[in-house]
Amino acid sequence: MHFAHLPAGYITSKLFIKKFEKRKITAKTFIAWGMFGSIAPDLDFIYWFIDHGKHHHHQYYTHFPFVWAVLVLLSLFALLLDFTRGRTTALAFIFTFNGLIHTLLDTIAGYVLIFAPFADMNNPITLAHYFPWDTNFLEFFVILWALYLWKKDQILGIFSKMGSSLEMIE
Repeated sequence: MHFAHLPAGYITSKLFIKKFEKRKITAKTFIAWGMFGSIAPDLDFIYWFIDHGKHHHHQYYTHFPFVWAVLVLLSLFALLLDFTRGRTTALAFIFTFNGLIHTLLDTIAGYVLIFAPFADMNNPITLAHYFPWDTNFLEFFVILWALYLWKKDQILGIFSKMGSSLEMIE
């Protein structure tokens, strides 16, 4: 995946925002933290520049799905224990959840060390070989879905003015 990480972060943040309405958090802040989490695994490019590209950036711990799964579980646990309904735990959850989504999307489109650090670090795995289509179609679909969610009200307004009903897609 090259371009779909930010749109995927937007999609998951938009889908989760209703669950966190009662917390002291604005939708823009929630979505911004979610989108930042969706590109956070790529911060390993800093290490890539330090070691002069000797390793593919998916071989660093920021691209290990296990690391993000543990962070999601920790943030979910903190979220469940947060009786004050603060915003920090909600932001931590959406940040880590979108980091996990990033690594899963990379697993579909490229090679990722899925079982690292517990497995052979020299054998990355990809799921791209099991899809009957090019993964660019998935990336295109994610981008279109994000654009739809972003402009949903305008799209529905245009169709309602034309006399059409799009209630079945909501």
